[in-house]
Amino acid sequence: MSASDVFQIVNTIVLPAWLILIFFPSKSWRNPVIYGFSIAMSVVYLVYVITGLGDFDMESFSELEGIKAMFTSDEAVLTGWVHYLVFDLLVGNWILNQSRKHNISHFLMIPCLLLCFMFGPVGFLLYYIIKTIHTKRLDE
Repeated sequence: MSASDVFQIVNTIVLPAWLILIFFPSKSWRNPVIYGFSIAMSVVYLVYVITGLGDFDMESFSELEGIKAMFTSDEAVLTGWVHYLVFDLLVGNWILNQSRKHNISHFLMIPCLLLCFMFGPVGFLLYYIIKTIHTKRLDE
């Protein structure tokens, strides 16, 4: 299977997970299902990390040029993309869990989740701002 095929599959797989976060936030099965999606995509990530280890150079992480050089193959770009997909999904789920813990309206979480899906840290930042205003606390 080509990297392009796997790219299409993981992009298709992650969409229902985000829809679950948005439309079924209070269902008891949400967390296990989201973790299931995350674990499945983590396995894909691990396969690409292991198969790409031959090209791994620890010194590449110390310079921007080294990082750019690491992402010249389709497989390396796919590996990075799956990394983003998994972590953004896990952060989105964490945001939802925390918002429920703090009794923050799900309506306010929808923009956070959409931003987290598209721009990861921006969604987290918006959540943190909303949570801080809602709880009047900077911790957590």
